[in-house]
Amino acid sequence: MNRRNYTLSDALPSLPKRGMPVTIITGFLGSGKTTLLNQILQNKNNLKIAVLVNEFGDINIDEQLLISVESDMVELDNGCICCTINDSLVDAVYRVLDREEKVDYLVIETTGLADPLPIILTFLDIELKFLTRLDAVITVVDAAAFDAEHFDSDAALSQIRYGDIVILNKIDLAREEKITELKAFIEDIKPGFRILPSEHAKVPLPLILDIGLTKADNYQAEISEFRRNKYTFSNHLANDDFNFVSFKSDRPFKIEKFEHFLTEQLSNNIFRAKGILWFQESPSRHIFQLSGPRYDLQADDWKTQPKNELVFIGRNLDESLIKQQLNDCLAELAVRNKFSLPNLPW
Repeated sequence: MNRRNYTLSDALPSLPKRGMPVTIITGFLGSGKTTLLNQILQNKNNLKIAVLVNEFGDINIDEQLLISVESDMVELDNGCICCTINDSLVDAVYRVLDREEKVDYLVIETTGLADPLPIILTFLDIELKFLTRLDAVITVVDAAAFDAEHFDSDAALSQIRYGDIVILNKIDLAREEKITELKAFIEDIKPGFRILPSEHAKVPLPLILDIGLTKADNYQAEISEFRRNKYTFSNHLANDDFNFVSFKSDRPFKIEKFEHFLTEQLSNNIFRAKGILWFQESPSRHIFQLSGPRYDLQADDWKTQPKNELVFIGRNLDESLIKQQLNDCLAELAVRNKFSLPNLPW
């Protein structure tokens, strides 16, 4: 038998009629979840996919970084799904189910600090289990940054423990010995785990959608406990001491000052940051991503009035200090008339 070489856009098999299939994408801060979600949206062929995106923070950066979601995007309240908005998650799923235009598939991207177990149990509990079918929990792991003590986070280990498949992402940034060690570590947590290596979260969709890996029978004890006491499933953020700092400004940054902030002042307790940046020296919109010690800036065109929006996520962050440092990076005067940007309302 010849080995099949899948491409990202290979047609998916016909989806079953019993309940809307659901895939949960989980993974720790900066692992590449939104990149994977974008890969799904770019290569979904004729599937009508609804997306639920949730963020830890009060600025919805991920919504701005997603492509081609348009009316498929259903917004959840801000905060971690598994610890603050289970009821809102159920409401959002009903909103998807009640749409006049049929939805073929539901994909949920959790925050990087989410223990996926409460989200899994929400779909296996009585209210949703006859209307939806939990297909698989996909855990995205940063091959370069993850290790056995990954940020000392219970949530990071739970994301592997309760996943059905691991996408070992960013293998191009990791040493071969590190990849081997990480595979062994994952295998020790969950023997027989399916591991898919990837760069930039590029994985053929038939390997991750409509694969039927989540088995409800494996969660009977957890479902019973979930019904008795949902609070015990929702306290991981307090245990891990994570918090966020958000920053907005209608004034641009000075590039030199912002680079000084990143290289000289950034706290080691910041594990993840992302945002939309406006620099005095550039007419472009800059997409900012930071994961551990690595950061990246990509430029494109403004489609709205320029502004700065940033979220930093870490452990025991000093909000007042970070905001003061960022304010020190701002240009003294707004420069809205410096560049001629079409169709912008000033």
